[in-house]
Amino acid sequence: MVGVNSMDVFMALEKPRICWGVKAKGSKRLRCGEEVNDPRIIEEVNRLINEFLARVERHKNVLLDDESTPFNYAINALSDWLREIRSKIKEGGNEDIARLRRAMLNVGETMLKLAKKAREKWLRTYKQELEELIGKLGKGETTIIIKGEPFNNDKSFGVSLYTEHLSIAINKVAKSSDVTIFITLNDLNSVHVNTPILFNNDVLKTMQYGLMLTDGAINKEGYPEMSTSHLWQVIVWLMAWLGKNYMRIHSLNINDSDVGITWRLIAMDYMGKFRNKSEIAKNVLNLVDEEFLIFLLFAILGDGDINAKKKIIRLTIGSSKYELWSNITKKMISYGFKEHDRKYKKVMQIFTSRAAAIARKMLGNSAVKSLIENLSQLPDTDKLRGLIELANTRIKPLGGSSVEVVDGISMNVHVNNTGYVRLRTMRKNYEDTMIIQERLKPLVTMPN
Repeated sequence: MVGVNSMDVFMALEKPRICWGVKAKGSKRLRCGEEVNDPRIIEEVNRLINEFLARVERHKNVLLDDESTPFNYAINALSDWLREIRSKIKEGGNEDIARLRRAMLNVGETMLKLAKKAREKWLRTYKQELEELIGKLGKGETTIIIKGEPFNNDKSFGVSLYTEHLSIAINKVAKSSDVTIFITLNDLNSVHVNTPILFNNDVLKTMQYGLMLTDGAINKEGYPEMSTSHLWQVIVWLMAWLGKNYMRIHSLNINDSDVGITWRLIAMDYMGKFRNKSEIAKNVLNLVDEEFLIFLLFAILGDGDINAKKKIIRLTIGSSKYELWSNITKKMISYGFKEHDRKYKKVMQIFTSRAAAIARKMLGNSAVKSLIENLSQLPDTDKLRGLIELANTRIKPLGGSSVEVVDGISMNVHVNNTGYVRLRTMRKNYEDTMIIQERLKPLVTMPN
């Protein structure tokens, strides 16, 4: 990495040109408008630039190495997974499942080709431009463009840096102390992937609803689209939309913990399919039991988490989506989910035996189950593996049986997976609890 430390850049930032961004006709890049001289704004710009430099330094073994690149992880993961899929295809079996695996194989091979081409261009072009940009920042020779509200924590504020082939966005997230950093990779090739019929129409629409109400969006031209850093989610999206799909590697997400590839996906044959997300939310309310649970599955894989050890399924709904999801959450409650309010979000949760039962029902469709099981072999699939593990868990429902242990006192019997037996009953006050404890003591045989 170029030898520039944070203090060098912090002091040099008073020299470069900092200006408010103005939209440029025919370009996605902002151009310089009014120049910035306010020292408070300059200080906030310094903070964001320093965060960018700190993360580049943290991940320099990936971003600035002559061998390793941000694309090696995806290349290795896809290569290993494709070997597994090819092996399963050779096993034969159910033709519908084999056709699904062949479609996933086609997508995975296309993704691998894109990742390898991106790696070549990174080593040839992008890495050099990133190094040069860092050097210019240290010398105060870079134009910095800003947008947003620097002193309003409820609003976002961002810094943009440009090279010939890179567009870097450093953003302070509204209502949060988080900073996101994306490096858009310009001039990378895109491809079109054609998806055959793999699921029946009812399953397809529920998969689409789950994707669209979480990570999906409707772009300005009316096409469904999604950006994701998860390899498995790229494949799920392409399986859910029949016909022609646009795919390209769009950018890098420079996190605290890692550097992720962001894939951009567009369902090209679905222009105007949905007017807005409110229309999709209304359609969800008309889904029957099996369809609604498949919808929930793909929504939870997007904006939720599954903890098989604690036996919890959770969906997190941000404050901006409260109204959109309000009637859907009521339907979720009828399936046993509990609603919890958190700061700026709502959390829907279901626990223990009910969570295991829901997980099993979510995987009740054989094609959906095969999709999840095959994708769970990828390394970034904790949610998918958790769902499979939870669906295979057998839990005795709480309060499923009771016995009269001593005269007049009935207690619920709970048996866990190891055979440990627990007796449980509830009393309103401490005195009644102590009476029950004393009456039980003569029945307990202590081990020698």
